[in-house]
Amino acid sequence: MRLTIKDILWLLAMGLFYTGIGIHGYKVPFLYIFVCFFGIPYSLYIYKKGLEASSFLMPVAVMSVLVFVSDPRASILLLLLLFMPSFVCGLYYHNQKNLPKNIIMLSIAYLSGWIGVLIIWNFVYKVGIISEFYSFTSLVENQYLKEMSRQYETILINLQDTGKASLYSLGEAPKTFAENYALYRLAIKQFFFLIQYLFPALIFIGGFFSSIVQVLVAKLILKALNWKSPKIKEITNVGFTPLTVGLLGLTWLLRGSMDDRLYPRLIMAMDNVLIIFSLFMFIVGVFFTIHVIKNAKAGAGFKAFIGILSFLSMIVSPFLFVVLGFFEGIFNFRKTERFL
Repeated sequence: MRLTIKDILWLLAMGLFYTGIGIHGYKVPFLYIFVCFFGIPYSLYIYKKGLEASSFLMPVAVMSVLVFVSDPRASILLLLLLFMPSFVCGLYYHNQKNLPKNIIMLSIAYLSGWIGVLIIWNFVYKVGIISEFYSFTSLVENQYLKEMSRQYETILINLQDTGKASLYSLGEAPKTFAENYALYRLAIKQFFFLIQYLFPALIFIGGFFSSIVQVLVAKLILKALNWKSPKIKEITNVGFTPLTVGLLGLTWLLRGSMDDRLYPRLIMAMDNVLIIFSLFMFIVGVFFTIHVIKNAKAGAGFKAFIGILSFLSMIVSPFLFVVLGFFEGIFNFRKTERFL
């Protein structure tokens, strides 16, 4: 391993930066929401150096410093949530893999990092992060419901004080709120239930969008520096294998035939998996629609009309694009590389 002055300065700057992130990220974990930006310098270094010893020297040094000046947990968080995913991103750029593969593998790295944090905190430090998350969301839910109850009681008191027997004497907003009070309570309860129930899927989806941001921002920087990297148009070069589509369809059928009361944990796991893969199917369905519109032998006006119609369908009927993603996965109309 032979380092130039430039390499040494780069490593020192990153070391100081990531030491600061580790110290402050442990005290304020909210900072790790921006990990997709914080990890870019390390990804760029891996892009240049690959698997050289210097690629591992800086992370080891930073984690060692954090163990002594902060807390071992700070180094674990930095390793699992920043260094490991950013290493994957940089390595895929170093090997000139296409952007969809980079995004998917980076998403898996983020998910693996979060799973590692949950397991280590639960079994080593006896801290149930999922339980604390459930407690926090339940607390927020109760606060919302209490505030709604207070507003509803205030409206009823005003009715009694004014002697009015109808809600129509109130303004439009209080009247609507009072008439739909039970529905609003039910909607809030359902919303927080879904947040808790789909917690694993939300972690993956958060990691997926973080991966998109990190890969694309790194791509823009590489382009600005005139460093070789995969072309941006390759981002749509992603597809499912028929085996994956078949397994997903079988999972859907099994899920529909199972009793929620008999297998609650299994049902929860299957629902989270289905949500994740449905998101991917939806994206592939959107890519397929764009491909059809782009290659249609029609005028620009008609293509624009179909494009607007498709965009509205994404909002009104997103399941349609999931179905299109299924067909694209089976027949591969776009002739893409299928690696999922």
